[in-house]
Amino acid sequence: MTGVFCVRDDTDKTLLGTHERFIGFLIEHYAGNFPLWLAPDQVRVITIGAEDDPASASLVKYAKDIANELRGQMVRVSTDFGNNPIKAKIQDAEQLRVHTMLVIGGRDMEASNVSVRLHGKGNLGAKPKAEAVADILAAIRERRA
Repeated sequence: MTGVFCVRDDTDKTLLGTHERFIGFLIEHYAGNFPLWLAPDQVRVITIGAEDDPASASLVKYAKDIANELRGQMVRVSTDFGNNPIKAKIQDAEQLRVHTMLVIGGRDMEASNVSVRLHGKGNLGAKPKAEAVADILAAIRERRA
């Protein structure tokens, strides 16, 4: 092995550049509106009511249970239980291009439902919680847009 050595290894730089170009291509191709399976923020659980409001405690618990169930299935979930009006919460999620929003109010909780909204498509209506979760998991597994 005398005289054999590596002066410079550009392999890492080349691969990293390739990955960066590929990610740039994906962002351009989808214009930032990634399909559910590829979206960095796949689902946002939004409550009509604030986390610090004692009257909304059971609603927030219901929403947290849904978020934890999705996280248990390796879904990238964020939550918004803040004091902002529901319209502002939805607008924030739309601006951040969150693919699927699960909006939960008191009537939804009582009926074990969630109201489903898709980015750019609007409200799809209320669905039973189990059906909405199953639809999300199936869309991710099947890599549907």
